[in-house]
Amino acid sequence: MSTKLDLTEINNRLEKNLEDLFKNDRFQNMLDVMASGHHYSINNVLLIAAQKPEATMVRGFKQWQALGRHVNKGEKSIDILVPSFKKVEVQKINEQTGEILRDANGDPQSEVRQSISGFVMGKVFDVSQTDGKDIPSVRDFIQEDLKSADSLTELYQRFVDSINHNQQAPLHIREEAHTAEGYGGYYNRQSEEIVINTAVSKTTEQKFSVLIHEYAHSQLHHKENDMKDLPRGHKEAQAECVAYIVSQYYGLDTSLSSTGYIASWAKDLDLAKQAIKEVQTVSQHTIEKVNSLQSEKINEFYQSINPEQVKSALEEKHQISLTDNPTLQLLDAKNGLVIYATVEQNERDQQFVLRTNTNRFVPLNEVGERYPVLNVLENKGQLVKEYTKVEDLLKVTKIEDGKYAVTLEGGESSQRTFTKKAEGQQFLQKTALAQSLNTDRFLSRSTHKEATQLQQVNAAHLNERIGAVLKVKNNHAQHQHNVTLGWHLLKHPQIQSKDELQQHISGLNPNQSHTKEMGAAFKQLIAPEKTAYKQNELER
Repeated sequence: MSTKLDLTEINNRLEKNLEDLFKNDRFQNMLDVMASGHHYSINNVLLIAAQKPEATMVRGFKQWQALGRHVNKGEKSIDILVPSFKKVEVQKINEQTGEILRDANGDPQSEVRQSISGFVMGKVFDVSQTDGKDIPSVRDFIQEDLKSADSLTELYQRFVDSINHNQQAPLHIREEAHTAEGYGGYYNRQSEEIVINTAVSKTTEQKFSVLIHEYAHSQLHHKENDMKDLPRGHKEAQAECVAYIVSQYYGLDTSLSSTGYIASWAKDLDLAKQAIKEVQTVSQHTIEKVNSLQSEKINEFYQSINPEQVKSALEEKHQISLTDNPTLQLLDAKNGLVIYATVEQNERDQQFVLRTNTNRFVPLNEVGERYPVLNVLENKGQLVKEYTKVEDLLKVTKIEDGKYAVTLEGGESSQRTFTKKAEGQQFLQKTALAQSLNTDRFLSRSTHKEATQLQQVNAAHLNERIGAVLKVKNNHAQHQHNVTLGWHLLKHPQIQSKDELQQHISGLNPNQSHTKEMGAAFKQLIAPEKTAYKQNELER
């Protein structure tokens, strides 16, 4: 591994790589790397695409050895960016008051933490450059299954049903035949509808591809998103890039007709980087959502992999035995979400996997790396008595002037970067809110007698976190109303005050039950403030 790199040198190299991709008509190579299904950072996507665009899985020399494979003689390595860390001593802060914590003598308390100190260039190799033990690919497994028309039809219908039956989101999908029109479908931003034109999109594969494209529009360009007013060509290019990545991942027919507009991004590399980041985020979200609808099949795939080494490491780190079927609370630090999952063991082959509360399966080898464990919620029939809060694990770290990263305790990067520290702090608020809601969901389904007391503790956390997001002091809303507000704030992280929330609610369809619930929750949220205001007026 080489010495620490200068940040200016890194940025210059990345910009040159991006320029070369545009100039040499190789932008599609970058999308292919994104479609590999691996969670590379956007900067490493650029580096990999520039050096080995056909790469699907990269690891270091020793990492391949640990997986039972060896790098073939004469293979040229791929350069990627790897963060380096240093230990720093920082003063402990009371997160509620912002005051410095002091010991019995009144001296400031301190602790040693790791923070990103820079980057070095790591040397890695693609799986195609190695030989040895087979590394099964869930992507290959899914592609083979979707060659069946019945499997693709079933997946398409599950996707549609999952959207239409989601009460937390207003989006709705329907099919209509518009014989006089030439479009395959469209997204209506005002009514939050996706319409699939069955007169043009006749086969399941055609309908699925159109649905992915329009779903990308609904995630990127809805009426509350700042990108809704960008030029039409820019929005179409983004949606087509997402559709290309997702279709390529699932082995469907791909096309990229907005190449003319994409080429225009080369004139503004900052705009291009932002557009690509958004494409990567939405395409990964879409793939994860679609994969969650195939949880049973993917579980069969993972059951064929021997995770004994991962199992032992997980048990040792958290002092648990997977045979006790513990329930773990997992942090998706990249997306700012929290889930819980129970360990299950297949009776046929005795392999372990985690079933999430959304009925999705997480393989053991993704626990800790992709999904760090926040808490062991339940083990050996006992509930946890104290929770580790995400505020104690995640920190906003300055990595260069004008750039901040969200890092996990111990220095692991969550690959989230922001141009303002306040944006990173908002991300942490969102994650903390997600933890409260996830914990509430877990406890509400628990039959343990201790659950009631823990629910009260968690309700207080949720109350404080909603108050912090909306900048409302003394939030006295009832718990169920806080839950309603919390889920809505997760879906709309741009809402950062009670005034913005009120304006947002006024723009919703007043006839929908969810809007009425939001209105009632908001009234209760601000009721104490209004009461205090009236009392002050009377005193005057």
